[in-house]
Order: sequence, then C-alpha cells, then structure tokens
Amino acid sequence: MNEILALTLHSLHQDMAKVDRVAFNLANAQTTGYKREVLLDVPFARRVEAAAGQAAGAATAPATTVHVDQKPGTLKATGQSLDVALAGPGWFEVMTPEGVAYTRQGNFRLDAQGRLVTQQGHPVMGVGGEIQLPHDVPVVDAEGRVFEGALPGGVPARPHAEAVAQLKIVRFDAQAPVQRLGDGLVTVAGETSLIAAGEADVRQGFLENSNVSSMHEMVQLMQSMRHFETMQKVALGYDEMLGTAVRKLGETS
Repeated sequence: MNEILALTLHSLHQDMAKVDRVAFNLANAQTTGYKREVLLDVPFARRVEAAAGQAAGAATAPATTVHVDQKPGTLKATGQSLDVALAGPGWFEVMTPEGVAYTRQGNFRLDAQGRLVTQQGHPVMGVGGEIQLPHDVPVVDAEGRVFEGALPGGVPARPHAEAVAQLKIVRFDAQAPVQRLGDGLVTVAGETSLIAAGEADVRQGFLENSNVSSMHEMVQLMQSMRHFETMQKVALGYDEMLGTAVRKLGETS
C-alpha cells in the first residue's frame, strides 16, 4: 500500500480508538471510583524495538496503548460506616475467584461470615489477610487501621485499643497496563507496592466519585472528530490526485 495512504489509515484508526475511549469514559462518568481511560502513543524507540522483533518473527506491537488516569476523584459523604474512600493514591486489594484484583470502589459490606467484602462478595484484603468484623460499626482511621465498635462521634469504643486489621492499600506505576474485570475491579501487569500506613489517606463515611470530566471528554471528542475529518480529506485528495495523474498520463501516451 502507498505510504501516504497507509499513514492516513493508521491515523484514522487512532482517532476511532480515541472516540471509543471517550464514549466509555462518558458512560462511566457517574460510576463510583471509576478512573478514566487514556489512549497513549507508544514511544518511537519502543516502536523501533518492536519492528526489530517483528523482523525476527515476533508479533506486531500496537502503536497505541490504553492507560488508566489514576488522578483521584472528588469525595461525597454518605455517613455509612462501611463506605471507605481514598483521598490520595492507591487501590484497595480484593481477592476474587480468579486471583488478586484492585478497586477504588469503597462501598463495602459484611457477608454472613462477618468478613468485609465488596458489593459482589469479594473479600477485601488486609495486610494480614481477610478482614473479620464481629461488629457492623467499625471505625477506620486515616491510616487504614480498622477498629471494632464505636462510640457516638465515630471514635473507637476503646481509644487505646489495638486495631483488628489494616486495610491493604497498594500502588502501581501509572504507565502499567491495566485490564478491567468489571464491577470496578482491575488487574495490573507489573509490580505493586504496599503503601505505608503513614502515607495512606483513608476517609470513612465517604465514597469517591469518578474522575471523568464531561467537559474535558467532549473537547477530546470534538478534537478527534475534527482530526478524523481532516485525514479523510487527505485520503480523498490524494486519491483524486492519483486519478488525475493517471488520466493525464493516459492522454499523453
């Protein structure tokens, strides 16, 4: 295929992928704890490495990758003792039948066994494993420590009592590929690290809103559509130019 048409087609595919990401983000603008997706171009050096690998028989590497924007969303107060939000970086770790996953949706509940679980019933992990809560009115401090029982005002029934659990909050690289599992859960390809208790910023009685800005997404949509139209005109103009050249060559022959 002609190089100009190939580049135009590649650009059109990128614009279509950006529109898909915008549509997905807008559809989840009201989803608790949702993090918007961003389509990023693969660095040129990595493309060169991929091309070298392809020449050696490796699979073709994509020119773009999808990443998750980990910027925190705003918080909304619910007053529920089992609602927990992260005001800063990090993800809650949960255990699913398929393995470890991560979420920013802190609308937890207690199951029949007294375990702290997600709305889908996946156990929320603590530093020491699953979190058991004999009482349904726990106190969670800003460091993620969980105390059982509370007095009016949301303070531990025994101010100097030892925490029964510590929420396991992890972080991972912002550029790490993330796969969505649905229900607010994600898995990450790469290493994760535990956030120290003193670095966590946990808010009990709050939930995190989506970090999607509808205005920003609409601007992205208009930019992608305008660029798509421009590249269409480039392809049509080049095709018309080729047709004219062929006709003129035929007339002079």
